[in-house]
Amino acid sequence: MFIYLLLAAGLFMGWSLGTNDAANAFGTAVATRVVKYRTAIIIIAIMVVLGAAVAGHHNIGKLSSIATNNEVVASIDEVEAAVESDTLNDLRLKSALKAFIIFACSGITVFGMSYLKFPVSANQSITGAVIGWGLCYADYSSPEILKSNLTEILEFMSTWLINPLGAAMISFVLVFFVKKYIEKRLTSMQSYDRIVKFGYIVAGAFSAYSIGQNSSASVTAFYYDATGLGANILTDPRLTAIIGGVAIAIGVLTFSKRVMMTVGGSIAEISQVDGFVVIIASALTVVLMGELMGIPVSTSQSVVGAVVGAGLVNGVKSVNFGVFKRIAIAWVSSPTVAGILTYLVALATKSYFAA
Repeated sequence: MFIYLLLAAGLFMGWSLGTNDAANAFGTAVATRVVKYRTAIIIIAIMVVLGAAVAGHHNIGKLSSIATNNEVVASIDEVEAAVESDTLNDLRLKSALKAFIIFACSGITVFGMSYLKFPVSANQSITGAVIGWGLCYADYSSPEILKSNLTEILEFMSTWLINPLGAAMISFVLVFFVKKYIEKRLTSMQSYDRIVKFGYIVAGAFSAYSIGQNSSASVTAFYYDATGLGANILTDPRLTAIIGGVAIAIGVLTFSKRVMMTVGGSIAEISQVDGFVVIIASALTVVLMGELMGIPVSTSQSVVGAVVGAGLVNGVKSVNFGVFKRIAIAWVSSPTVAGILTYLVALATKSYFAA
């Protein structure tokens, strides 16, 4: 029974992710008063779980790979050796404890940043925590391990730059086009309010679905047994993702308002129509990054990039670079803090895990 209690850290991570990433689906809609906050969080919660159930399990592979290379998840050789020596239960407990530590350290980091109203990335915090663990346990003196780890780490880190820049570019182009050819006609229509509200709800629902698809695996992936030999506590990939999606949904419903208002209303001056386009641009970026990179990307970074891109259409002065600077600092701080915290815990527990 104790081993299943270790899932609590993953669920806390999911809750923290939900408190943060809810802003990415409906932040602009709520800030521009098109959709009520209560309506937004209910839609988000439902669509996050749906996205997790339908396609969330697709991202487990990449996360399991970087976790294995950094000694968070047991390799197939380690599992087979444990089966032969009849120590599989001990290995299973250690794997669950490692996941507990990774998620606890990254979850604490995300929660702290959320409390300070920073829309940081849970995926970045998790990656930082995994790297922090690997710096303590992985044999970086081996050229083969060094090459493998650096390749994966650089691949993950590259999304931290490509993702917000891509969202800003897509948003800028879409907002420019809408302002030039569509916005005046749309605002002159008698049914304008209903059309915009419907558009926000549809776009927000799709964005929330992408959050469940993109991020649910991040919550529970390290509890998943990829070997098929009973090396961890979750064996069904779809159920693993659904558990993560439910945890995110609970975070959305309980503590998401702070970050939602920061993303939606503080970064740039945007109109109601601009806000709708921002959601579309952000969701498109997440989908494209997932298809091109196969890595869970930061929905927080994509929506912030999209808001900045939309603001730049109206001129540089319409963007609050003071707020954006604080958010950018948080993007760097989040994986760094999570990595340092995890490294310190890894050092403190090395006598147990290295035994």
